[in-house]
Amino acid sequence: MKIFVQIAAKYGVVIVSSILERDESKDDVLWNAAVVISHTGKVIGKSRKNHIPRIGDFSEATYYMESTLGHPVFETAYGKFLRLSLDGKLLGKIAINVCYGRHHPQNWMMYALNGAEIIFNPCAEVVENLSGGRGYHKARSAAIANHCFTVPINRVGRESFPNEFTSGDGRPAHKEIGMFYGSAYVAAPDGSRTPGLSRTRDGVLIAEIDLNLCRQEKDHTCFRMTQRLDLYAKSIAAAADPNYKPDIHREN
Repeated sequence: MKIFVQIAAKYGVVIVSSILERDESKDDVLWNAAVVISHTGKVIGKSRKNHIPRIGDFSEATYYMESTLGHPVFETAYGKFLRLSLDGKLLGKIAINVCYGRHHPQNWMMYALNGAEIIFNPCAEVVENLSGGRGYHKARSAAIANHCFTVPINRVGRESFPNEFTSGDGRPAHKEIGMFYGSAYVAAPDGSRTPGLSRTRDGVLIAEIDLNLCRQEKDHTCFRMTQRLDLYAKSIAAAADPNYKPDIHREN
């Protein structure tokens, strides 16, 4: 990570860097995490993966722990296109929805409720996995629903191993995980988006965004006004109980 700290300070950019975090103070617990490095080269903080998949080759519960950090948001200072604060500083609030969290709408929502204006989604997902490419579209829906910008990022290529392995899902032994489909893009609160990067090659996507659009869409759709968090808080709390009974009505 030291190299990214140096790059951030040298070029005055904010960097979101995915890492494998090992916590020696907690018996070497592993987290899939991402750190946010400010334009001064200082680490602002980190976000950990909230949802751990248990699907085929991505049965990560055997080595990763679920995050205990919740949904942190990081205030950054960068770019002339961001909103000015009262003291004249350029501000932008970002969050990192790590990998598999893209499949959980509530995960996106909580980052937005905490004030995120741009939510990055770094991941390593294959076409053959649960998403089948469906995860590619979920970030755009999240941008609309939560009045924020979303940035889904995926690796490209294939990953093979010298020895065959199985994943407990009934598939024959194999050496390859599948094709990572890339296709990173930026989605806006109004549903517009940039073209996606290549599905087969590494690339760099440069986009200019206007964070005023977050507030404009809030005012236009009034989703926050009609959201009824109190209603869902009660229902979700009840559903978390192992003895929860769905509220289903049937003809007598």
